[in-house]
Amino acid sequence: MSKSISELQQVLIQGQKLSMQGSLDRRMPDKKSIPYLIDARKGLKEYLNENSKDALALRLLSQAEACLLNYNFALSYLEKAIEISGKNKSDLKRLAALKECQSQWEELELTPDHLDSLGNFLDKKLRVCACNYTLDLTKEWLDSNVAKSKKPRIVRAIQNQGGFCDCEVLANVID
Repeated sequence: MSKSISELQQVLIQGQKLSMQGSLDRRMPDKKSIPYLIDARKGLKEYLNENSKDALALRLLSQAEACLLNYNFALSYLEKAIEISGKNKSDLKRLAALKECQSQWEELELTPDHLDSLGNFLDKKLRVCACNYTLDLTKEWLDSNVAKSKKPRIVRAIQNQGGFCDCEVLANVID
């Protein structure tokens, strides 16, 4: 038997608390939260198989997908919820925020695992030596982890998100 919508909502809330993400954060959720988020997503999909017109379930599924950084799915589910129940101010704000996150994510061209790896690399390096107000360490990581042809676009995207030196990449792009 499937879980009720309120049980699934509680699982999602627990996952969100453990994720260590802010609202619509672009960083990988904390590993402790992933089983909860995946369980909530799976349960909500099962619930929607039987209750396809439940706008609350669609909104919750959108939140789960956003926590898992699946912005395309998060947008799709929120748009379906809006179709069913109509627009409200908070939906429109969330829709705009999801579109912005999706755009930034696509521009960045890095996976959540890449961002996690870059963050760990910068954190380790910046503990040893102070930031020299360049992107030297970020570029060093990029040289080892992404195709050379993508590097200039990724550097521009990092700068567009407030990463003008390595410590700002850590503060503004990773966290």
